[in-house]
Amino acid sequence: MPALRNILVAVKPGSADAHPLERARALAKSAGARLTVLSVPPGAIPAIEIAREAESKGVDLIVLGRELPSQTDLRHDGNTVEGTVGRARVPCLLVPRGPHGLARVLAAVDGGPDSRDVMAAAALVGRVLDASVRAVHVEAAVLVGVGAPTGLHEVPAAVGDGTIVRQGDPVSEILRVAREDGVDLLVFGHHRGGPVSTHATSGVAARLLQRAPGAVLAVPI
Repeated sequence: MPALRNILVAVKPGSADAHPLERARALAKSAGARLTVLSVPPGAIPAIEIAREAESKGVDLIVLGRELPSQTDLRHDGNTVEGTVGRARVPCLLVPRGPHGLARVLAAVDGGPDSRDVMAAAALVGRVLDASVRAVHVEAAVLVGVGAPTGLHEVPAAVGDGTIVRQGDPVSEILRVAREDGVDLLVFGHHRGGPVSTHATSGVAARLLQRAPGAVLAVPI
């Protein structure tokens, strides 16, 4: 996401819940971006229509409403959100209801070359929102006595200085840092490839999408 010039927000037809639209309007105003509002007609598959409209309009960001984990009904909203994230060629910003600020941004990176894309998206949103941006990198735990040193390893160059480094299960540690730091927006990369199964919990991105406590920015890599 090298720039933020064109934003697409999808809203439910006839819904009184306008929180994604309000957030998208504020973001577009801050970025000086054009805003396109999409309401998918009954009978259409929202995830397909949203991704198609985003591609046809050349948007840089899709904004959707997001249910928090305790509120999620995967039979409906989960399919739309995860399906859109899986199909979209641009980052998807998923925002929950309520007066949630986006002042603290955390980017989850793995140290590979795709980490630069995740950090670039986090940095761009941080600049637009005037938010602080940090990164977290989780390494696999190292067992004592198996030929590898204990403790934290050197942070990969693609991650950068000042990154929070943890060991253990990536999802658990990323969410732990997000809670400890009071993070408002969690940024992570995901691989495209069609709709994400509502029962798929093995991938880090799928699990973060389902379990993150606030807003998320899913970046296709």
